[in-house]
Amino acid sequence: MWQRAVVLVLIAVTRTTRPVFRLGDRELSCSHSNGGWTLSLHSDGKAIFFGQDVDCSDTTYQGDKPVDLLANAPDWLPQGRLRELNEGYELGYLYWWEEGAWARAPYPDYVADDGLAASCDGYAGIFDDKSLADSFADAGYRDRAAAERFVRRVADGTVDAEALEELMDSASEPGPLPREARVPNALEWAARLGVADRRTPSHIR
Repeated sequence: MWQRAVVLVLIAVTRTTRPVFRLGDRELSCSHSNGGWTLSLHSDGKAIFFGQDVDCSDTTYQGDKPVDLLANAPDWLPQGRLRELNEGYELGYLYWWEEGAWARAPYPDYVADDGLAASCDGYAGIFDDKSLADSFADAGYRDRAAAERFVRRVADGTVDAEALEELMDSASEPGPLPREARVPNALEWAARLGVADRRTPSHIR
């Protein structure tokens, strides 16, 4: 899931200089017109995925108060931060990954939609490979072979200017800025995400 999220970021930064992503310490977040999501990696292969759609969700606006999304949550989650978001009506869903499976708090019967799909609208490529392929196409990268080669470069941590230029050149329409203006920014993001080729010049890192 993290790898697909990284690919989504790089798709975005090869098309625009103003991406909707923020990168922190092992945490990637996306904020857009339909809401936003955050994917956070933790030790021992654990992860957290949380967010909210812009119109709220059944977990925040159907009951007398927000659903307790931290009910039965493991102790390793950042309880204080998430509790504040939950009680402040700023959290539509919270999922955690451990021991090879996703889990969440139990929902009351009236919860039909926690906002997961809406908050990821346009960025569903984080969920599965088919959606990721759609994300390439939506960005104008309809050459499937070029997209698959780029995904492999991300997986191998060998993204360089050549890989980015090949992806950009596969676009069905030119980007809003010349390719030369977008490559340095995309290389910087690749380095920050840990997937840049180690031979990338140090000033880019």
